[in-house]
Amino acid sequence: MDNSEKITELWKKTLLKLEEELGVEPVDLWIRPIKPLFMDDNSIKIEVPDSIIYEKVNTRYEGKIIKIIEELTGRVININYSMSLEKIKPQPKQEPLFYQEIQPPRKNSFNPNFIFKSFVMGNSNRWAYSSAEAVAKNPGTHCNPFFIYSQPGLGKTHLLHAIANEMLNKNPQAKIIYTPSENFVNEYIEAIQTKNIERFRNKYRKLDCLLLDDIQFLAGKDKSAEEFFYTFNPLFESKKQIVITSDRPPKELSLEERLISRFLSGVVADIRYPELETRIAILRQKNESLSFQIPDDVTTFIGENVKKSIRELEGALLTVGNYCINMNIQPSIDVVKQLIRDKKIAGNQDEDDSIINVDIIKEIVADKYNLNLKDFKSSRKMEGIAFPRQVAMYLTCQLTNMSLPSIGLAFNKDHSTVIYARKKIEKEIYKDPFFNEVLNQLIKKIKTVDKSF
Repeated sequence: MDNSEKITELWKKTLLKLEEELGVEPVDLWIRPIKPLFMDDNSIKIEVPDSIIYEKVNTRYEGKIIKIIEELTGRVININYSMSLEKIKPQPKQEPLFYQEIQPPRKNSFNPNFIFKSFVMGNSNRWAYSSAEAVAKNPGTHCNPFFIYSQPGLGKTHLLHAIANEMLNKNPQAKIIYTPSENFVNEYIEAIQTKNIERFRNKYRKLDCLLLDDIQFLAGKDKSAEEFFYTFNPLFESKKQIVITSDRPPKELSLEERLISRFLSGVVADIRYPELETRIAILRQKNESLSFQIPDDVTTFIGENVKKSIRELEGALLTVGNYCINMNIQPSIDVVKQLIRDKKIAGNQDEDDSIINVDIIKEIVADKYNLNLKDFKSSRKMEGIAFPRQVAMYLTCQLTNMSLPSIGLAFNKDHSTVIYARKKIEKEIYKDPFFNEVLNQLIKKIKTVDKSF
């Protein structure tokens, strides 16, 4: 095996280990575009496509890459960087630097793996997915601004890149910027320090689409938040698309009311923890793309036991697949159980699932809809009782490990009634985002009350 083959194989193993440690999204976004060139006794030379990826890898991921390569090779190494020639083609002389900086990003500056086709849609993310598709098809119209919120690792960044990729497919000249809020703040500070504030403003205010990730980072940074407010306004007024993500809904952000009201003037969609069917679909898609050949019963078991995020879900699959390959054993449920026991992958450790009591769910829902607790077990079918009862059944399905027959027993119904209730509430969530927000508030109250017992 020559040097190029060795380094290619080493880099593949490095990427897999990075995915296990960091998750698939950051590796796909920042590290996979890098090309390994060659390696000698104590250094590895890699080619980065642009200065943005160089800066991110050099400051945030270099240490992790070095550690993994040293573990794989048993040698102390350092990294030497090379910039891709494709990215530094000379600009025509008549083009001033000012305009070079506000040219639309190249199409391949967005992760090509993050497209709508590769996003697994389920009830937990259907509203966000459908709205993102609508944004990409008709930017700056009915879904503007578009605000997505969820816990980390559930697919927000994937949707941002999918929007950008789809818009660029339709219009390769579109000016689109994706940036984490942290980068926005750092660029703003640098612009003030270097007295280039107008250049900064032209960069962000002359776009067709701004994709801003993790806006909660602006909390407490008043000047940066104010600058974003004045960036938002001209984009919105000129019907340019704005997409924002956060780890919480707009009303819970520690930002000025004038910003929050603008977020609420558009479409707000959340992504919840994926239900079992979606988790299994994600695992099967990833299993196929990686050619791991992990049996369906094993992927199903992983899906049943890893619930918190898609990142953890994919990380679990990567760990199981690589463990079985490296140990030369067949993937099995017993192997997964062992990896969970050894804490190599996250198991079903969501304490809320195990301690939430159905009686507390009933109390919170009864208080919300002004019911007596006995109404939950009554045979009356009037809407004022039946609907809250369906809400309580749905929340019990979501928040506890109770079986369908056990849930039915708690409400004096059979399991088929529970299934009907769950499907009905899922449809309501899809049709009415405001009802979805009501459910989120109920879940928050249930978890708060339950932990106090």
